[in-house]
Amino acid sequence: MARLRREKRDYSHLYQTPAPEVLEKAIQNCSFKGGPRWEHYVNKDLITLFGELQTVSLTDVVERYLDMLAATRNTMREKPTAFNHSRAGNLIGWGLRLSLLEEVLDETGVRAWRLVERELRWDVHNGRARQIRGLPDGEQAAMDRKLATGRKRAETAARKYAAKIAPELKSDIDLILRYDPEAVLDDKFSEFLKPWFTPPLAVHAAYGALLELHHGWPKEKQQHWKRAIARELTPAYFRGEHRRKTQRAEAEAMSDDDAAALGDLI
Repeated sequence: MARLRREKRDYSHLYQTPAPEVLEKAIQNCSFKGGPRWEHYVNKDLITLFGELQTVSLTDVVERYLDMLAATRNTMREKPTAFNHSRAGNLIGWGLRLSLLEEVLDETGVRAWRLVERELRWDVHNGRARQIRGLPDGEQAAMDRKLATGRKRAETAARKYAAKIAPELKSDIDLILRYDPEAVLDDKFSEFLKPWFTPPLAVHAAYGALLELHHGWPKEKQQHWKRAIARELTPAYFRGEHRRKTQRAEAEAMSDDDAAALGDLI
């Protein structure tokens, strides 16, 4: 059976048009929309693009867009090509269409945009973008009640999950220390450990805190924590085996009296 091939978009026309014109057309047309979570992604990207700025002008918006891409996609900063003028314009256009932005003039009289608010107006619910702020009064009140109910349910589920995984976490951490008493948690654990600890963190030194750390976290973060700890079991085992082999080799090279003394310590 022949495979269906997705036709690639042709952007060659962009390079036949001056970049400022590409930007203006993209703002006006909003020609690209990507998937059912699009409004949420637009909202998040705009908040990052604006940062602490009150307004972003037409002359700065592409550079700000490229800064945002590099920060949120964890990639090298791209160049201000015609394609990126189109992408930046598309984002601004959608911001205006969704009433996330307001068009203004900056202090020099240049066309600019103001971010209406710095909290998300769109979240993701059941895999789709959902507007949760900026609704008409009656709809906003109903949404606020729905969100409050959802938060209470999530908090209850998180507490139950925390109690459920506590014995499993303790078992895994105990095994890590049994395999490698000198085990440390490195930089990949920083999101879990801050602001209480800074990697590298010796597991034995923070044993009690590590057993309690997940309580109060959202369920999803607890799941990530549990998987991260479980992934440390195999490396800890091999580190411990390597250390014991090294110690045995050193013991064999010592005198009988020294080897016996070291054997008491191992």
